Amino acid sequence: MGLLDSVRRTIRRHRMLPPGGRVVVALSGGPDSIALLHVLRELEASGELVVAGIAHFNHKLRAGASDEDARFCRDAAAELGVPVEVGEADVRSIARAEKRSVEDAGRRLRYVFLHEVAQRLHADAIAVGHSRDDQAETFLLRLLRGAGTRGLGAIRPKNGQVIRPLIDVPRAELRAFAADRGLSYREDE
Repeated sequence: MGLLDSVRRTIRRHRMLPPGGRVVVALSGGPDSIALLHVLRELEASGELVVAGIAHFNHKLRAGASDEDARFCRDAAAELGVPVEVGEADVRSIARAEKRSVEDAGRRLRYVFLHEVAQRLHADAIAVGHSRDDQAETFLLRLLRGAGTRGLGAIRPKNGQVIRPLIDVPRAELRAFAADRGLSYREDE
């Protein structure tokens, strides 16, 4: 089964979108999110959904590299003719002020931004690029932290408006997809 068929099956099995539903693609610029964007554009071309726009959140954590990621995402959107919104925040300062981890503050700020974009674009869902590898990594991390049986549940395919169409796809398959199509992406140093 090909990548498109696998993603199509995941979307249907978990009722991620109604037929012709509008989706905002959360784009980091990395290989998984770039593959997600192009897979969803191919599904859009077959009339299965509508890519309402792209959303990129700049966490301002990696000096100039974060700004380059934002520029890359704007360029990718322009190349595809898809609306893009870019948000940003000094996540490290906010985390310090709120006495929480950088990861927790970044996740919270990013999801607030993504939901705001989805509302502005009248989207049914927000697609994020979590793959099967992220699922396994999350499970192992929670196991190592001593989570009980309830806490061991890994990433859900659908959580409210947030959907994960790539959750059944290994990262290697996403990289192969990007390579086969000559897609460029950003590597997080």
